[in-house]
Amino acid sequence: QNKLLQTKKEIEKYSVNDKQVVLCISVDVSRDYEQVENVLKQAQEKLGPVDMLVNCAGTSVTGKFEDIEVNCFERLMAVNYLGSVYPSRSVIATMKERRMGRIVFVSSQAGQLGLFGYTAYSPTKFALRGLAEALQMEVKPYNIYVTVAYPPDTDTPGFAEESKTKPLETKLISETSSVCQAEQVARVIVKDAIQGNFNSSVGSDGYMLSILTSGMSPVTSITEGLQQVVCMGIFRIVGLFYLGSFDSIVRRCMMQREKSESADKTE
Repeated sequence: QNKLLQTKKEIEKYSVNDKQVVLCISVDVSRDYEQVENVLKQAQEKLGPVDMLVNCAGTSVTGKFEDIEVNCFERLMAVNYLGSVYPSRSVIATMKERRMGRIVFVSSQAGQLGLFGYTAYSPTKFALRGLAEALQMEVKPYNIYVTVAYPPDTDTPGFAEESKTKPLETKLISETSSVCQAEQVARVIVKDAIQGNFNSSVGSDGYMLSILTSGMSPVTSITEGLQQVVCMGIFRIVGLFYLGSFDSIVRRCMMQREKSESADKTE
């Protein structure tokens, strides 16, 4: 509640007039669907119908597959996936009635590419894309557009907390790309959502990943489709180079660990 109230005050500083109202409500979006539905109903009664829903609740646990507690897999799927399903399910009927709306799912570059240490996290972010693609096909005739954002490592308190427990391999792989600022990422997501773009990526690495993993995802324009067709082959070569370097990092770390363990045994 305290964080929400602080955020409310910060946002209110940018109000243009007294008619702009900022409402904050605390709710766990990952557990009880009826509670989430009731909270959003209350919010709409006070503020009016939802024009844009941004699903950004998320958490991360890093570690080797066999070292991660089983309940962590369940918790991350609840927060990262169901935490987006429940709010979206709560507003979709009203958006269809009004024939307008934007729904944003904040995935991750780890939702485009599975990486060492993210066996609990990546699947939850991959799931968001499957949901987004299926939902977009359903709601497009109603003038509702879905955006999936794939932000890179971003300088946030959550990222700082995650970095404390990252395996060495994960840290070294993460260091191959730069850390973005939260404001930069937010601006890109909002811009793409307003324009109705399905994919939202940040930077050159993000652009390349979006092309490489486009598959059967919808496109916003013919130009976007042509870019994917033209660049796919070239980016696949670059992508294979990255995958090779990541595998090399994992192999080196394994060899160093085994060498260290062997030395400890001989002492």
